[in-house]
Amino acid sequence: MTDKNLSEEAVRTGRLEELQQQGINPYPSSCKMSHSIAEARALPMDSTVTLVGRLVGRREMGKLCFAHLKDFSDKIQLAISEKDLGKEKFKFFTKNFDIGDFLEITGKIFTTHKGEVSVLVEEYRLLTKALLPMPEKFHGLNDIEVRYRQRYLDLLANEESMKIAIARSLLVKELRNYFNELGFYEVETPILQSLYGGANAKPFTTHHNALGADLYLRIAPELYLKRLIVGGFEKVYEIAKCFRNEGIDNNHNPEFTQIEFYWAYANYQDLMKLMEDLLPRLIKAMNLPLKMTIGEQEVDFTPPYSRLTMREIIKQYVKIDIEDYPDQASLFKKAVELKVEGIDKNTGRGKLIDEIYKTYARPKIINPVFMIDHPVELSPLAKRKTDNPNYAERMQLVCVGGNELCNAFSELNDPLDQEARFKEQEKLRTAGDDEGMRYDADFITALKHGMPPTAGLGMGIDRLVKLLMNTDNLKEVILFPTLKPEEK
Repeated sequence: MTDKNLSEEAVRTGRLEELQQQGINPYPSSCKMSHSIAEARALPMDSTVTLVGRLVGRREMGKLCFAHLKDFSDKIQLAISEKDLGKEKFKFFTKNFDIGDFLEITGKIFTTHKGEVSVLVEEYRLLTKALLPMPEKFHGLNDIEVRYRQRYLDLLANEESMKIAIARSLLVKELRNYFNELGFYEVETPILQSLYGGANAKPFTTHHNALGADLYLRIAPELYLKRLIVGGFEKVYEIAKCFRNEGIDNNHNPEFTQIEFYWAYANYQDLMKLMEDLLPRLIKAMNLPLKMTIGEQEVDFTPPYSRLTMREIIKQYVKIDIEDYPDQASLFKKAVELKVEGIDKNTGRGKLIDEIYKTYARPKIINPVFMIDHPVELSPLAKRKTDNPNYAERMQLVCVGGNELCNAFSELNDPLDQEARFKEQEKLRTAGDDEGMRYDADFITALKHGMPPTAGLGMGIDRLVKLLMNTDNLKEVILFPTLKPEEK
């Protein structure tokens, strides 16, 4: 806090104490509300209104004071006149009220000679006394560290931050509307799990004292949602908080939100049709156009979207055919020649293919494209293609530098195949891949009771909002991102 803020806080605290000495409660528990400011601005002249909001500006001109009152809907000018209020009330207002205070005012709507809709204040009341000043009005709040740690100041000072927060809320609302309309049931699955699964990621570990057991924060809700399909549900979804113990950068936050849904008797082809219907609806719900600029690229989200296999995309952008490298050893040698980073001699063939794609193909994608038919090694929970069991019935919708909008597949419902793939994942973990999936015996038991043909999809909400709002950092769309604790 600056010296200026400290001195201003002292002044405001002095005013607070003076008000209390006069028997005035600066923090009353109730107020009158008749209109939002947006509604008041549309009323006929001479209408009497009662408004509540924060004082965000003021200027004194002798026996007249102009101020601005702001609520969530809009802001409006107030005219406080000694002639209309009386000398004592006018003096009390100008002496005791500061920018940042919350007020309740009653008065008549009028228009100034410059045409500005205003309220001539007849009565006023203090609702909340602010003891610290608002962020500097004209330059906004630019300190990134403060913006992320004190999001309340960021929202007050930066209109773009509030715009992103509202857009995210509208997207989540539309997601629920969409799936509810299609007959899906919203459900909840455990965040604390005795065995994590459903994705390749490192978990957070915690300990439950009463049970004397280590537990994990979920990395994905997938395996529990599919248990519900076994149990008789046919359409389920969850807007789920997930946690992955990974690095923090512009595209990763340890705590994030995604939607996953599972649809019995559907396959991944059905999900591509659904996404071509859903994504434009989400964009329109956020009041955005289907054609927009993201970064320096013009992107068109108008469906339909092209469909290319992962093999075709790698062949197009990397100029190699993964079928020419049928085993781990030959593909590892090629990946080394290509100078792919983050791999070693124990890296599985599936991860090698993925790293080659991420390094050389993904950054070149612009308009939305369904990347389909991934190698089965990359898809331990997806059903094999009938005509080529080396590939899985899987799709990802990617665009603009390979941003992954969703990941989906025809779910593997063969318990023996799933069991074999879990065991293969455990081998990779033993060899040093700490993101390998765990063997989940209870999930295998569930599959042995029979799961119908099912399609499932996961979509990261944070990343989707980041992309559509054209921001370069995930922290801009997560209201309270994970940050390193401040050193005292």
